[in-house]
Amino acid sequence: MALHDPVPAAHHAAWYEADTRPESHFGPPTSQELWSCDPMSPDETSDRLVTTSTRRLLRLAIAAADTASRFAREDIPHDPVAWMITPRALFAGHTAMEAVQELDGFRRSVVLHGLGMGLDAAPSDVDELLADDHDEDDRIDETVDRGRDGEDDASSIRLPRPRLLSCWIDLERSGERLFAFCAIVTDRPADLVERIVVRYGRDAAEVAEIENGYDHTTPFANAMISDALGDTLALAAAEPESPFAKGLDVVVEQRFLA
Repeated sequence: MALHDPVPAAHHAAWYEADTRPESHFGPPTSQELWSCDPMSPDETSDRLVTTSTRRLLRLAIAAADTASRFAREDIPHDPVAWMITPRALFAGHTAMEAVQELDGFRRSVVLHGLGMGLDAAPSDVDELLADDHDEDDRIDETVDRGRDGEDDASSIRLPRPRLLSCWIDLERSGERLFAFCAIVTDRPADLVERIVVRYGRDAAEVAEIENGYDHTTPFANAMISDALGDTLALAAAEPESPFAKGLDVVVEQRFLA
């Protein structure tokens, strides 16, 4: 679906959704009316008010940042804010500003931009991918648990397709503090566990926080991962079967006296 013409910066929106005033007899405002206010102007008593939560605001902030980052990374010639305030089929005709505050809408936005699935998609297509991720997450968790326990059959568990698996390690031992990040593209989750055990020991594998993909929002990521490497990991997570991602194996570590 093509975007509407990008809106001027002066029209990037402010408040969203609910209002304490009764609706006029013409019905509720359209999305265009909701987001036509000028954020550079002072607040007015007629501005529409919203009641929300810190969790919902955090989802909105992350979704907006992901949208802008993808548009810049892929050189998409559209205004990311215009994308956020335009109704989408992905959100059942609602705007991202409204929808991503809900968990389902937030997850759909993450998948759409993470996998570069165009500027809109059918909700069922994205939900199918999310269901596949849940199944793969269960297999990854099972493999990690068995690998940490030293069970031989952990190595036999495979995913239906390669994925970027990553982990953070925070371990203090023998007067030393270790911070480490490991990532690998594989269809065999035991590969990551085995690398941790060989490089850092089984005690490190027991405390490793292993995840499917790469989360750039963590404090460790901000402190240890460069922007260039972060972009590489994001691309590998989005397209793990591409020639670019094949064989990717990353280790970043810092050691300090405890």
